Amino acid sequence: MSSNKFKALPTLIASLTVCENFTANSAALIAEQPQWADPFIGNFKQLVEKFLTQYFGISSKKDLKEATRVVDSVQAQAKDDLSMVRTQIVRNYNGQTSRKEAVLDLLGYAAHWSKASNNNQSETIALLFTFANNLTPALRAELEGKNVNSTRLDKIVELKQTLSAANITQETLKGSTKLDTAEAQAALNEIYNTSMHICDIGKKLFRNDAVRKELFVFSKLVSAQESGTPNPELKAAKKKAEQVK
Repeated sequence: MSSNKFKALPTLIASLTVCENFTANSAALIAEQPQWADPFIGNFKQLVEKFLTQYFGISSKKDLKEATRVVDSVQAQAKDDLSMVRTQIVRNYNGQTSRKEAVLDLLGYAAHWSKASNNNQSETIALLFTFANNLTPALRAELEGKNVNSTRLDKIVELKQTLSAANITQETLKGSTKLDTAEAQAALNEIYNTSMHICDIGKKLFRNDAVRKELFVFSKLVSAQESGTPNPELKAAKKKAEQVK
């Protein structure tokens, strides 16, 4: 048996994705492994969903997707406002390089903007908190005196609390587990090993079809869940699989 090196929830969501990808390519996979004929994949999917319900309190991917959608929506709004304010500071402090850099550093841009601008959730939250906590009345007056939009400043302060609350909700869904039992670990290992078995066969079977092969690279399926950013190669692979189904 393989040893699962991934976190529990991304492993489970990725395993449901494996089920979807199996279904889209079931004819070829079952021809290669006849023991996978119905009701194999249906039973496996039920096992994963039962685990999510029993140990995470998630009846399907819907609850987690909704929490993630809220976080992503608020994060996108925050990034837009933070980006505009940063641009206004850079442009409106023209000729005052040292003060411009000091303000950007104080508001958190120097430490967090690079990763936050690339959709890093924790860095966006860190930037929002740093910005809102350091936006003193004096600094706010200075920024407004430099024609930095005051409405944008208000929105950033408000979004700090909104994104923080949404993130807590999402992490609660992720963390409300009962995985400290031998039974739970055994079930999780079974799910992981079944997914890896399917993926290993799928990668070999579609080794000459790079697009479809991507559907069975388990580490990429997990990464897509952890980052919240769909892998474009996986999206292309799923689209092709649906076309040939």
